[in-house]
Amino acid sequence: MGNKLGLTFVLLIVLITVGKAQTSYQKTDSISLALFNASEWQKLIVYGKDALQTGEDFPLLRLRIAYASFVRENYVEALAQYNKVLDSDKHNQIAIYYAYLCNTYLNRDENAGYLASHLDSNVVEGEQIHSFKLRGIGAESGMKFTNIYERGNSSFSRAFLDMRLNYKLSLSTSFSYYNQPVRNDNISQPGYYAKLTYTPFRQFSFIGAYHYMRSNLRRLVYQNNAVLGGIKYAGNGSDIQGDFVLSHIGDEKTRQYNLQFVKYISGNLNFYSISRFSLVNVLGANNIVFQQLFGFKPLHNLWFESVVTLGDQYNYAEADALYIYNGFDKTKFKAGANCYFLLKHHLLLGLNYTFERKSDNIFKFNYLQHSINGGITWNF
Repeated sequence: MGNKLGLTFVLLIVLITVGKAQTSYQKTDSISLALFNASEWQKLIVYGKDALQTGEDFPLLRLRIAYASFVRENYVEALAQYNKVLDSDKHNQIAIYYAYLCNTYLNRDENAGYLASHLDSNVVEGEQIHSFKLRGIGAESGMKFTNIYERGNSSFSRAFLDMRLNYKLSLSTSFSYYNQPVRNDNISQPGYYAKLTYTPFRQFSFIGAYHYMRSNLRRLVYQNNAVLGGIKYAGNGSDIQGDFVLSHIGDEKTRQYNLQFVKYISGNLNFYSISRFSLVNVLGANNIVFQQLFGFKPLHNLWFESVVTLGDQYNYAEADALYIYNGFDKTKFKAGANCYFLLKHHLLLGLNYTFERKSDNIFKFNYLQHSINGGITWNF
């Protein structure tokens, strides 16, 4: 008799608990739906997050919070909610669709491509998407000016092409030419660069790059090579990338290890930062190089960036080994500013100014260098 009473009591407690949970779920679902239908986005975000903290967690609630954040252009917060939904239901088409858009608006083309491969429809915002795509083509050119006779004004030019080979694999390739007068001689350096990015998972990408440069100096020809390997994690509010660069430039072998953090401070590209820590081992010496960039969007389709680089930048590689500073002299300090203007969604114009404090490798004299660089990109 006692066992029956105990069992009845336990069942009663379970029924009451389930009933309360069901009532709480119905209340949360009803209120969040009403806020969604009324387009009360900020109230929905606040209410939804409070509900999540009290344990009211179900896919529809996260999808509503995510869409409210998406409408308010907080793509980081929206992506955090969509990723949570995809963690439990990787085939949820609403989450995949809007996660694709969030990554696109954060310039995460590789992660967006991975998500596109899981869409049931190949139409996004009225446009068809394809596995193969030419993403962009463009060119940049600039001049570097010095304040000493021993180093003449140098020039740099580059033409590039970016494409998506399939939804998970992309290729960036470019041809470049650099020229600098040195005393009574001249350095000429044509180069070729290629980078492959493979994204087998929603938030992880693997990067491989190769950079070849042919340097002519004092009737000598140097075949310079650099290879990069790395892995990138696209988090909800930031990106983390670790990579290494092995290069053989002239008679010098260099090893460089990098750790980079990208932070979307405003939840979009209105305000962001990029921090990069590098350990460069060249000629048996270890140099620590730190680079900090801040970017902001003051007007529609207009971005400004400021960047500073500290440390000895000798045989130093930047931008996934796209730019390698193997000039005749060491760069001790560098600071600059970038400006980008997007014209009618397809045409991107860029302008860069860079100030450098440099040091001669042999006689150890110091001098200054100023650079102006302009670029144009057509995005398909």
